[in-house]
Amino acid sequence: MPKRFTGIRLLLVFVGINLAMFLMLVTSMTSAHPWLSHILPGRFETGTDSSGYWVFFALVLLVDAVTVFIAGLAVMLPAMMEGAPLNERRLTRHLVDRAGMSDETKEAIFVALREDAVNSHTQLLVGRAILLAGAIFLACAFFAVVLTCARATPQGEMFAKPGIVAVETESAVGVDLVPVKNGDVRTRQIVEYTVDQVAAAAALNAPAIYGIRFAPVVNNLKLPLFTHFVFAFRTILGFTLVLFVISFLRRPQRPKREKKTIASVEAPLDEQKK
Repeated sequence: MPKRFTGIRLLLVFVGINLAMFLMLVTSMTSAHPWLSHILPGRFETGTDSSGYWVFFALVLLVDAVTVFIAGLAVMLPAMMEGAPLNERRLTRHLVDRAGMSDETKEAIFVALREDAVNSHTQLLVGRAILLAGAIFLACAFFAVVLTCARATPQGEMFAKPGIVAVETESAVGVDLVPVKNGDVRTRQIVEYTVDQVAAAAALNAPAIYGIRFAPVVNNLKLPLFTHFVFAFRTILGFTLVLFVISFLRRPQRPKREKKTIASVEAPLDEQKK
């Protein structure tokens, strides 16, 4: 694990962010006029009229998901930015018959570099697992934010449906988007919309190119804030996919767990020469 980003420090950051957001919730609920109502949509009464608090809880999930994602980057990137993976045979060829170096020196260099390769590989696996968990968590948080915001503003128009094809000019054809009230959008459609965004991010927007879509609704382009939110979500997931591909290419070799010495690697090389 890197020195600056140990597991304890990451845990403290995660706890600190959740504690700050919990204090925000407490101060809002205990005040005469909930100040969260000035920045979040929905109602902030008690009982069933508390859609605004559900929006806040969804935002907490979103912040936690981004925190886990950043933690995965903090663990994974240092391992990826190190040198090339250790190739025991190639390293042995460089150390064998090296004049001026004792066997003890060669052994120390070999063991030290190999231990560093094993640690880097383990760190990469841990970071990759955290990053994957963060991506899944982020997809769930995206669905929660979209669902709670839609339910908190039933008269809003976050979504739209493709309407009648309209011919604008002789050489351009466009599709009209008809806004849809949030109250008319079902939960299943929001789930399908989330699947569309995840598929578009993971497949580099290939489903949209080939006209593959699960949800009957799309985002309303007249709401720039929601559109930017969807774009940021796709960008993060797409970036995650690129990192995964690079990580597999960057560390193609997995060092063996059993302890080896330079002598144990030299023996097979001598047999091949014979």
